Amino acid sequence: MLGWMKKLYQVSPVWMQQLGINAYGWYWKKRRLGQEFETVWRAYAERESWSADRLREYVEAQLRQQLQRAFSQVPYYQRVFRQCGLDAASLRNFTLEDLARLPVLEKSELRETPTICLTTSAARKPPMQLYTSGSTGTPITVFMDREMHQHTLGVREARSFRWAGVSLRESRATFGAKPIVPLSATQGPYWRYNVWEHQVYFSIYHIRADRVEDYAAALNRYQPTTIVGFPSALGTLAHFFAEKGIAVYRPRAIIMTSEPLDMHTREKIEQVFGCRCYQEYSSVENCFLATECERGQLHVSVDFGYLEILRPDGSPCPRGEVGEIVATGFANKNQLFIRYRVGDYAAWSGTPCACGRSALPTLEGLIGRVEDVLLLPDGRSLFRADTIFKQLPGIQMGQIVQTALDTVEIKIVPAKEFDPSVEGELRRRFQELAGAGMKVAVTCVSEISRERSGKIRAVVNLVRRNGGLKRSE
Repeated sequence: MLGWMKKLYQVSPVWMQQLGINAYGWYWKKRRLGQEFETVWRAYAERESWSADRLREYVEAQLRQQLQRAFSQVPYYQRVFRQCGLDAASLRNFTLEDLARLPVLEKSELRETPTICLTTSAARKPPMQLYTSGSTGTPITVFMDREMHQHTLGVREARSFRWAGVSLRESRATFGAKPIVPLSATQGPYWRYNVWEHQVYFSIYHIRADRVEDYAAALNRYQPTTIVGFPSALGTLAHFFAEKGIAVYRPRAIIMTSEPLDMHTREKIEQVFGCRCYQEYSSVENCFLATECERGQLHVSVDFGYLEILRPDGSPCPRGEVGEIVATGFANKNQLFIRYRVGDYAAWSGTPCACGRSALPTLEGLIGRVEDVLLLPDGRSLFRADTIFKQLPGIQMGQIVQTALDTVEIKIVPAKEFDPSVEGELRRRFQELAGAGMKVAVTCVSEISRERSGKIRAVVNLVRRNGGLKRSE
């Protein structure tokens, strides 16, 4: 949406905003759910039953095509590949194991030169631009044409929505980052309805105890088949619904996106909404996708984007060992992400999934961004520090912020049944994980701020993000 249109939308009355939403919805339905979408999702569904050997052959063929495209059409990769001793002939026999010969693509390179991975034809006439959340200060520009857009929705239809027993073509409620309701609004409705996609889009920025009746009324009115949204937003809403004894319509499935989903939040949402939650893990760059099957395992769609999990020295992690994710995407033919450092940590599961999709490997220990890993004075990294909030009563939401190498602040939003003794328990739990060398402050706050992307992160490392490793004074 153009800048002037956004400004006009923000100051318009609700009825005019609804007209704008439906015009916008008509355009996006045409862009996202066309023939390419239908062809793509059926192809992904078919490949689920392939053997591991057959799928590997397909993936390697996709990899070779993407590398050959990069070599012939992207000047940056031409230079990089030649420096690695690769030419057009050697790329025709490239294997997945050969990926280690290529350097990792850093986010900093994309920030400095947004068009660095574009083909020459796409650089002359760039496709639609999207932007990542820019957690480190500068967003990354992602280029996506109509075909790619339908492709990304097609793979989610097959491997996310269909696994959850629903479809993108059915009605849905969305709790996402778009400022669908002006932030200054103090009266409902705190949602807008897109008639073309049977979608009610809720504002995550207005969720408060005194406003949740408006959210419940809309859910009960439109009765969406699926709810899609941020775990933090739906977890907060579920907390308020339970606290007030508000009954809401039961969808068939809830699909969680954009943030890690912890067990406590999952249980609360499933209890209140009366249906199963499914986790989805991807990024705006759309060079990888992992989705939860009916057995609760997070499968990587390697035919959409190939993942490597690497140690600091660049060697592959064995199963069960946490490492950094590097992705190579196959779907985008205009902007090529090859060995792209995602900035997240995860581990390969050591246990095969009982769902039968053995060719699609599974992740465990999905942690999230590098910035979400705490650095300790003794040189260790602390993963999943947010487990200190597990099964603690009286906390609506919590966040851990590392402000210096030896200092963290634990922010908590108290619930009605909050007991001040919880603060001491949080300090004890954290120091049990991190050691006695960390200074821990616990602060009660009215809310935890969202990032520009709309996300709330349970762990924030300001030390690593700012590039320093100083102790507090």
